[in-house]
Amino acid sequence: MNVVVEALPNCLASIRVEVGPEVVSKTREQIVAKITKEAKIPGFRAGKVPRSMVEKRFQKDIAEELESVMLSQALDDAVREKGLKIIEVKNVDEVQFSEDKAFSFSATLVTVPEFELPEYKGVSIAVPSDEVKAEDVDAALENLRERRADFVDVTEDRGAAMDDFVVVDYKGTIGGSPLHEAFPKLGKILGENEGFWIRMTEEAFFPGFCQNLVGAKKGENRKFQIEVPADFPIEGLPGQKVDYDVTLKEIKKRELPELNDEFAASFLEGKTLADLRELVHKDLDARKKSEVESVKRDRVMSVLLEKVECELPEDLARAESNRVLREMVKANQERGISEDILKENEKELVSTASQTGRNRVKGSFILTKIAESEKIEVTNNEMMSWISVAARENDMTVDRVVKEMRKRRAFAQVRSDILTSKALDFVVSNATVTVEGAA
Repeated sequence: MNVVVEALPNCLASIRVEVGPEVVSKTREQIVAKITKEAKIPGFRAGKVPRSMVEKRFQKDIAEELESVMLSQALDDAVREKGLKIIEVKNVDEVQFSEDKAFSFSATLVTVPEFELPEYKGVSIAVPSDEVKAEDVDAALENLRERRADFVDVTEDRGAAMDDFVVVDYKGTIGGSPLHEAFPKLGKILGENEGFWIRMTEEAFFPGFCQNLVGAKKGENRKFQIEVPADFPIEGLPGQKVDYDVTLKEIKKRELPELNDEFAASFLEGKTLADLRELVHKDLDARKKSEVESVKRDRVMSVLLEKVECELPEDLARAESNRVLREMVKANQERGISEDILKENEKELVSTASQTGRNRVKGSFILTKIAESEKIEVTNNEMMSWISVAARENDMTVDRVVKEMRKRRAFAQVRSDILTSKALDFVVSNATVTVEGAA
């Protein structure tokens, strides 16, 4: 067999393979023997059909199977001979049998990028502290108090003050035109509303809005002008002057429950405030540890990515970038970001998705190579554990998950994901970790 390989940019390689006539002849004999054994022709017992009749009747089948078998075997042998690591065969052409019965073809291969592994043991990173302080517990308890707060009408004869909660009707205009019509991308909420609750702070709504309501009493109408901040993210709106017509309907103040055993029991029957503090501390501790562990993994991965420079298979990088972009768009839509805002920031989103996608692909190659170096493997038990978790999370049976995975040919990807995760676990466990700000 004669094999010629030429490296191409972006992890591509062209390969030309020629197989001698003796190998082709031997392979053809095996195919003919197989068909002869299985052929069913009236008047002949199975396996007793004359070879000449088999060759004549099944000429097309023999030719097609010979080409298929030769392609598969020759490509496998050529890749093994040259020590190539391929991701996929992009295309095959120039397939031919010559007059002397030799076989040859050309193919374009997508290959695993070549790079030297950096030193991955003892990677130095700094992470936030996972210590839960007393003030963290206090803040969490205060948040619980705010969730149980009552809002009561202000009964004393006074106007609205900062930190009050007010209920207002309002309309905003620019040059006499409704704000949301002049700037449709803004949406209606800043332009017009009724019965809208606002906490009176300096930055609430538009900066300066609440200051113009200080001293206003229930039922009072006020008209004032607000200049849109320079950093407001709607093109053409920064610097514009918006005229507001506001009617204050209610003034309310927030009353927080007292932090005592009764309050604790309202969350957990029979528990005291001390019990609640302990439970909050445990919850914060678990969350902080999980967050710090996530930071560790991200920062270790960042170090590895910085240390490796290599080409990437463009189709693979593009597909992953598109997947990241879809994830970003979906996440923003769930946060209530409008299609117009997403369209306006399309270039930034695409750029971020492209970099993230390329990092994911490169990171996968780095971790796979580390797994090979450390002889890390995925066991059948780990695969079954993953499948069991997927079944629980999707309320499906294990058999159903397995069938879906077979249908989508997902086993290889799941095994790869588990493998790279184990490799990252290994690098993190061997990292040199310091706490940010520690003496």
